[in-house]
Amino acid sequence: MDYEWDVFISYCHSGHVKGWVINHFRHELKLSLEDELPRDPRIFIDLEIQVGSQWPDRLADALSKSRCLVPIWSPPYFRSEWCMAEWVSMRKREELMRSASNQPPILIYPIIFSDGDHFPEEAKNTQHFRNLSEYGYDGEQFRDTPDYLAFQKEMRGVAKTIAEGLQHSPEWQEGWPIERPANLQTRPPSRLPRL
Repeated sequence: MDYEWDVFISYCHSGHVKGWVINHFRHELKLSLEDELPRDPRIFIDLEIQVGSQWPDRLADALSKSRCLVPIWSPPYFRSEWCMAEWVSMRKREELMRSASNQPPILIYPIIFSDGDHFPEEAKNTQHFRNLSEYGYDGEQFRDTPDYLAFQKEMRGVAKTIAEGLQHSPEWQEGWPIERPANLQTRPPSRLPRL
């Protein structure tokens, strides 16, 4: 077994974030990583999950088989149990690597989409991140503005940093820690009505 994905994009579906990730961020990250990596980049986004799949299990499997996490931070991100579970899972992996190495790899590279003032203290104290809040327009017409060129330049910097981090990612291990939302563990299994 080995990693299936280089990057796992973690984002909340509230507000403008989802449209921005789908319309701009994912596309530019893929193109910019293609310029940096010796092979085609493999980027996971939850749109990759096929209809009919066991969604929580597929999400956990993709996260455990991803080299790094790129969370898109906005206030709703920290209110989402799913997003927090993804972030905590990768933080636990970083802690495992920290205890095993003097120079542990950076496995989380946050992108600030908006705000920052309402983030939890641990997020505010993160030293490795990129603030793209001034480019947080989700409409496709954003591509036709002068700001999009500046956004592409920023994305090249994001890709360069991620590509450098990927060179130092630890070997894949079975059983990387995976957190699941508390409500998923306490919810009774759904029952379909008998016909």
